[in-house]
Order: sequence, then C-alpha cells, then structure tokens
Amino acid sequence: MNNNSTCEKGSENALSRLFCFFAAHSYITAFLLCIATVPLFFCSIDTSAGCSVYVLLIVYCLTAGLAVAVQCIKNGFDLKVSLPLTVAAVAVGLLGVTYFEDHKQRLTTVFVFGILISFALYAALFNEKFKRQCNALLIFCLSFTVKLTYVLGTSVYERQHDVNWFGAPDEAAPGHLGYVAYLFYNHKLYDADYRGISQYCHPPLHHALCAVWINLMNGVFGVDMNKAVESVQILPMFYSLTIIITAYKIFRHFRLDGAALYIPFIITAFHPCFTFLASLVNNDALAWALTMGAVLLTLKWYKEPTLKNIIGIALCIGLGMMAKLSAALIAIPVAIVFLVVLIRSFKKLWKKLLGHFVAFGAVCAPLGLWFPVRGLIRWGIPLTYVQELPEMDQSIKGITFWERITDFSLVQVKNVYENWLWRDEYGEPQGFNEHNPLIAILKNSVFGEFINGNNFATRQYMNKVCAVFFWLAVFIAAVAFVCIITGTIRKGAADRVQKVFLVYTYAFLVGNLYVLSMNYRFVCSMNFRYLMPTVIIGALFLGFELSNAEKSGIAAAKALKICLAPASVVFAVLSSFIYFMVALGE
Repeated sequence: MNNNSTCEKGSENALSRLFCFFAAHSYITAFLLCIATVPLFFCSIDTSAGCSVYVLLIVYCLTAGLAVAVQCIKNGFDLKVSLPLTVAAVAVGLLGVTYFEDHKQRLTTVFVFGILISFALYAALFNEKFKRQCNALLIFCLSFTVKLTYVLGTSVYERQHDVNWFGAPDEAAPGHLGYVAYLFYNHKLYDADYRGISQYCHPPLHHALCAVWINLMNGVFGVDMNKAVESVQILPMFYSLTIIITAYKIFRHFRLDGAALYIPFIITAFHPCFTFLASLVNNDALAWALTMGAVLLTLKWYKEPTLKNIIGIALCIGLGMMAKLSAALIAIPVAIVFLVVLIRSFKKLWKKLLGHFVAFGAVCAPLGLWFPVRGLIRWGIPLTYVQELPEMDQSIKGITFWERITDFSLVQVKNVYENWLWRDEYGEPQGFNEHNPLIAILKNSVFGEFINGNNFATRQYMNKVCAVFFWLAVFIAAVAFVCIITGTIRKGAADRVQKVFLVYTYAFLVGNLYVLSMNYRFVCSMNFRYLMPTVIIGALFLGFELSNAEKSGIAAAKALKICLAPASVVFAVLSSFIYFMVALGE
C-alpha cells in the first residue's frame, strides 16, 4: 500500500521497510500472491491439490504463532506464556483440517483459514505508528480472501458473459473462450471477417494473455488441459486486485486518512462488482484495471507533468483499448486535463507539453487503434463496430426509451434480483424484462446478471439477506451520488480541475451506458460491468465529504460519519457472506 511518510532513506525499522516494500511493489506482491494459489487450487476447489489445506494450515500456524508472540511482548508477558496460546491456536487450525472433505467443506475451510490468517497477520504487524498501513492491509487481505473463495467456487463456464466453450484445434469456436482457444492453437489472429463469430471483434490483448497462460500451464508444466483452462481465472482475479490497489493509491493521492480513507476503501474492496469481476474470463477486468491506472497516472501527471507519467497514461489507455475498445472513453476526460494544463502553462511550458502530447499520441494511438484499423482496411469493418445481437426473449424493443427511463413503478423492485422474461414448461412467457437502466444497474451492481433466488433454493433466508444488502447498497450509492454533487461545489482535497476530471469520467461512463441502452434494446446492455470505475469515484467523493466533516465539526457532517462507518462494515460483511454462499452452491 502507498506509504510515502515511512519510506525515507536510512530507515532501520523492519516494519517500516516492510511497508516500504509493499508501497514500491504492491502490484507485483498481489501478482505473486495470486500465483501462489495456482498450484494449490488451479482456480477451482474441485481441482485443488491434496496438500492445499495443509499448506493453509502451516501458513495459519506460523502467522498465529507470530501474532501470539508479538502480542505477548507488547503486553509485557513472558514468551513462555505464548506457548499454550500458540498450541490453542494450532488446535483450532487442526480442527479445521478435519472438516476438509467434500466440495462445500473444502471451500468453507479455505474461506475461514483466509480470514484467520488475515487477522493473525494484522495482529502480528500492527503498530500504532503504522496504523493506517496495517488497517489497509487487513482490508485488502480480507478482500482477497472473498475474491479467492468466489473464484474457487465459480468455474470458467459458470456466471460468465459470452464465454461459450474452449474450442478444438480445427475450429474457430465462438465466445471469449473460443477466441482464446483459437489463439492458443493457431498462434495467430483469425484471418478473415470476424463479424460472424461471437466476440472475435474484440482486440486480442486479454485473450492472447490467456492463451499464453494456458500454454505455460499445459505446454510447459504439463498441467491437464481442463485444469489449465480453469486456472486462467487467476488473471482476472489479479486484475481485480490491482483495481483495489489503484483505488487505495487514488484515495491516498488526496491524503485521505482515518474514516475518510477506511470507509471508501472498505466499500471499494468489498463491492460485489469487483468480486464477480475477479472470476470473469472475458476482457472486462483487464480493461478496467488499465483504465483505473490511467486515472491514477493522470492525477499524478496533473500534479507533476513528467514524461514518465504521460507515457504511463498512454500505455494504460492504449493497452486498455487493446483489451477492449470501450477503454477509449477515459481518453476524453484525460484530454480535458491535458487541455487545461496546456492553457495554464502555455507561455512557459508549451514546448515541453507539446513534446509530451506527441509522445502520448505516438504510444497510445498505435496500441489502441491497430486492431480496428486492420479490420477496416481488410474487411471494411467500421472502427466502432459492435456485434449485433439476435432477437431473443430479453429484447425490450416494445418499450420506448423515454418510458423506460421515467418508469419507477415499485413493482420493479419487488424482486431485488434482475428481472428477466422466462418461459414455463408450455413455452408461455412469464414475468417481465428489466427495462429501466437505473434500476437495472442498481440490481446487477450487487448481484450481476446471474445471481437470483435460484442460487438459494434450499436457503430461503438468503433472499431476505440479499434484500437487506440491496437496499443498503442503494443507500450507500445514493449518499455517494449526493457527495459527488456537494463535493464538486465545496472546496476540498481536490481542486476544480481534478474534480472536473473525476466527474466527467463518471458522467461519460454513465452517459455511454444510457446511449448503449437506447441503441441496443436488450436487458444485457444495462449492465454495471460497463460502469465499475464509478464505484471508486463515488467512494472517493464520500471520502472528500467525510474529510470535510472531520474538519468542520458541523453536526450534520458528523452524522454522516456516524452513519456510514457501521453501514460500510455491514456492507462488507453481507457482501462477503452472500458471495461465499453463492460460491458454495446448493
């Protein structure tokens, strides 16, 4: 986690050096953490190695023993006292091992061990001087546990978007996995008009990385093909974790601290959209990870306009577009920041800034545009081509766009899961399709498209838990939206240009979804996976207002903190519990 204050030269404190290492190598650390789980599980609890639970037990025993020893020293107890306490902690772990039998028990063991290890690590490392870093690390580790557990209980064919199947060497199978399979077997792009094959219209960065990963697992390490394909989920899980890290860095960029930091970070780290994003084998996770990288680097470049920062922005946007063309949406708010800085500093820095912009274009344009330009030149495919959807039951073409965006009838929220038209055993249509974009994204921001009452057929109480969670999420989203409005008006940690950049990013993403919903009249076009960065922007403005509340001393401002602190904790607990239960299955 970002920690500038403790990373001064000459520091001899071991804890300080540890957090300095995390600050300097946070993304690499997250990647290594993900990689460490691969030989244990291959991203599926059903393919987990026989030793996996014992490895977790050893890690738990070491961290628990260290935590007990540290706490004894801090509280002035003889280290001999730590021995029986450590034995007791180990006994708890051994009890967990005896529970490790079938699918559900294995997943439960992983989930519980992950939580225990996170708290033990926290107890071992906690120091009042490093309170912020320790708290942030605990939140991150618990968030990682939730995401790992959900990934282990979700296969590459379950709760996915347009994956279809992993094709054979002699076919161009449709879907994201089919695209990956084609690259894996043929080592080249599909060399014909791709408009007739589902998902081949996407630029290939994510799919190529997946193909390389499968080749590494299967071709180099000899892992069974099914396991190798399943293990590809490690990539989106890592991308999801990088988004959480980037969000923290953005919060700290504005010097948020205390409740103003923890509440936004908890909401972001445990938001369901980043949990189910961790399991998606399509290109969303990589595109959003790179988009958030562009946001962070733009804020840094605005503060310190160096060539290094602008090249970083160019790489993030260019590679983001190489994963998914919609990543180009961030380029418009970024261009506004470029323009403002140019106008402000034109007399003194115009030559330097012009060089920056030329370098930006030279890096970003080729990376982001080569694939659609290739399609335009060779097969006449429009640069902004979007694959057409066939007629299906989820069509909402019978309702005008105006009716859809103005319909807030309560019948739509009687069910907190997304409504889809379905057919009974006689083929008769039942229910109705979600049609209001705002209501749809509020629902699928927390449950996606695929989580509904069917996931809890034998656990009816979970529907009530989900209803409470949904309305809590709506409350937090509403407060965050109000904070965006008030935070834009009031002075705070961000200046006017930074606020304009953040608000324009938010507005462009939301506006794009409404345009998409208007032009492509299907339920699936109103999906929160097109809006995920808005969670971080909303949480950031929550942090701004909480920071102002701490400084102002106004009663209403204090009430905001008193209300949001427990709400964010309950949000995190319910989110973790619901997604654990979904991963557990029936």
